[in-house]
Amino acid sequence: MNILYIGSSGALSLIPFKKLLVSHYQVSAVGIFNPILLDGKVIALENESLSLLANQESVQVVDLSQSIDTIVQQCKRLSIDIILMSCYGKRLPTQIVNLPTQGCYNLHPSLLPDYRGPEPVFWQMKAAATIGVSWHKVVYDFDAGDICNQKKVMPDDGASYVEINQQLAEAGAGLMLDLLADCSSNKLSVIEQDAKLSRYYSYPIKKDFVVDTQWSAQHAYDFICATAVFGHTYQCAIDGRSYGLVEAFDYDNNANLDCVERQGDRLYIPFKEGVLVARYADTINL
Repeated sequence: MNILYIGSSGALSLIPFKKLLVSHYQVSAVGIFNPILLDGKVIALENESLSLLANQESVQVVDLSQSIDTIVQQCKRLSIDIILMSCYGKRLPTQIVNLPTQGCYNLHPSLLPDYRGPEPVFWQMKAAATIGVSWHKVVYDFDAGDICNQKKVMPDDGASYVEINQQLAEAGAGLMLDLLADCSSNKLSVIEQDAKLSRYYSYPIKKDFVVDTQWSAQHAYDFICATAVFGHTYQCAIDGRSYGLVEAFDYDNNANLDCVERQGDRLYIPFKEGVLVARYADTINL
């Protein structure tokens, strides 16, 4: 089975690709949008990227910024049987999606049909939702294709964005091998997504970085730790003030306070359940 693997940099692309490289499956090419070339060789601005790793492993790189006809001809020459995608932020043209005989599939870091969109980890952590990964068929609408398989993951308390994505990528890599085995044996079964259960979330903006004291302190702690990579201040309104939180240190779900307590730049904030310990940068009277 000849595989075209499409992605970018980051754990969600790299970890499944590395799993493919040590499997018995044949990776015929890697698809990258506008890879950086120097003297005809792929280079990378990051320490590690999909295009650089492919080059190191002598896997052909297909530039997805080329014309559709050029890409299709390259794929036909490579006799691509299946396309796997992960962490690719552009819509794949229908001509390419329909090209492989075994189908085109995408890894999405949520339990579809919920949390469609480009940053599902943020929204799942904000909602304290069950986190997981899904492999699904690629269709025109983002993240809307039939589901092939799914797996829940349980991030550690206070896990960072990077740590969560690594865990999701590891789970997705395992499911990818299951998907390939099912395709190889013609035993793949899929489940149609229920559109009524789907919700699409766009990139988070400043107003989305809010913690609610009706949450548990653990919920607030995990959300801040998981999304600190975005570099925003978290607004938290309580006792007639709005505090700009910049870091979460700890929480105690068994503690109780009647009001906010300050110790230097640290706040002890009472939530519906427990107390959050956080550093703050500013406060505004409401």
